[in-house]
Amino acid sequence: MNYQISSDNIELTPSMEVLTKEKFERIESRTKNLPKDSCFARIVLNSAPENRFNVKVNLSLSSKEYFSDEEDYSLEGALIKVVEELLEMMEKDSIVQRRKDLKEEERIEKALTEEV
Repeated sequence: MNYQISSDNIELTPSMEVLTKEKFERIESRTKNLPKDSCFARIVLNSAPENRFNVKVNLSLSSKEYFSDEEDYSLEGALIKVVEELLEMMEKDSIVQRRKDLKEEERIEKALTEEV
C-alpha cells in the first residue's frame, strides 16, 4: 500500500509515521490480493481542540473509495477508531458483493435450467 501521511497543524515525527503504518497493517492484510499500486491511503494527522487528535483518511482500493474522520485524546486511539471504521466499511462492501455474486449465479443457473 502506498501512503501519504501529512498534517496541517503539527510537526510529524518518524514515530508518528511508524505508528500510523503499524495500525494500517490490519487494512493491508486484507488487500494482499489487490495490486500494490492500486492501494493508496491519504492520512492527515492533526491536533484538535481540548487536547485531542483528529485523523482523516481517504482510502482508495482499486475502484473503491473509503473515508473516515475520527477524534480521540491520543493519536493511537484516533488511528484505531479510523482503522476499525474502514474495516467495517470494507467488510460491508464484501458482503454486499458476495450477495450480488450469489444472485447472479442463481440467475445464470435458473436461465440454464429453463433452456433445457
